[in-house]
Amino acid sequence: MSVSSPDGSEQFDYQAFIDGFEEVTYWHFDWYSRIMAVLLYGTPRPPLSEHECRFGRFLETHGSPPGREGEFEKVHQLHLKMHQSADTLLTSAEGGQQAERESFDEFVELQSLFLATCFNLMRDAFGDSCALAHLETD
Repeated sequence: MSVSSPDGSEQFDYQAFIDGFEEVTYWHFDWYSRIMAVLLYGTPRPPLSEHECRFGRFLETHGSPPGREGEFEKVHQLHLKMHQSADTLLTSAEGGQQAERESFDEFVELQSLFLATCFNLMRDAFGDSCALAHLETD
């Protein structure tokens, strides 16, 4: 479902946003799991740049749902912090050393906050889409 801006010049495709956001959130959780695998099993590091992951590319190429710019920016900032935290965490565990507990705790906490914020944005975008659909059928 698309919505026009007040001046009618743009449309926002809620369905494409929701579908894409859901997919990249899954892939970011996969990335998180691969970070844990590095710590637990010594597997190769996944890319740590926020620009190399699917979630980061999605954020760079898709706009915020109308009226959700603050939530979108919060997700963006948490995404950046997660990548920085992963780098700090993996650097602390280089050379076979045990990762620093503080770095590990921060990374896990950021993951939880990141996912909760993503789910909130998704829920709100879906609710906006449903409300718009209801208005269009009336």
